Amino acid sequence: MNVQQSKDALNVFNEQLANLSAENQYITFRIGDEEYGIDIMLVQEIIRYSKPTRVFNANPVIKGVINFRGKVIPVIDMHRKFNLPEQSYDEFTVVIIIEVQKKTMGMIVDRVSDIVSFKPEDVQLVDREFAADIKTEHLKGMGKAGERIILLLDPKRVLSFEELKQLEELGQEQIKET
Repeated sequence: MNVQQSKDALNVFNEQLANLSAENQYITFRIGDEEYGIDIMLVQEIIRYSKPTRVFNANPVIKGVINFRGKVIPVIDMHRKFNLPEQSYDEFTVVIIIEVQKKTMGMIVDRVSDIVSFKPEDVQLVDREFAADIKTEHLKGMGKAGERIILLLDPKRVLSFEELKQLEELGQEQIKET
């Protein structure tokens, strides 16, 4: 896929986002070798990756800040967040803009896969018994789509309380500087 095809694919995803309102639909994306999903109702837009402005002394998972619709928002590097090896960004790398707990932020992911609808019986919630075997603090469940297992992120747990507080402070600093 060339850059133009990649841009066209992003445009199609954003058009689909604008026209969807159903529950149990997830944007799926890749981080490393794993496929993740996030509730489509939290996604504001998917944009092409461009290098964010670095913020010194910020939490290492925060890659920097970008201007999104006139608002300065933090961008989270999901490879760093999940302690995965750094990966070079390419023409498929995107930033998924989400709103969580009234905070807008971006998540850098390797590539967007598609939009998937899950029936309730196709989602297995992550419970304490399951969590004892696997590190699952960022997950709310796992969705089955054919042969695929999609790890469904719990947006309220993608960032810790401490990280959310740092984002809030970062946002206030950026407002003071403008």
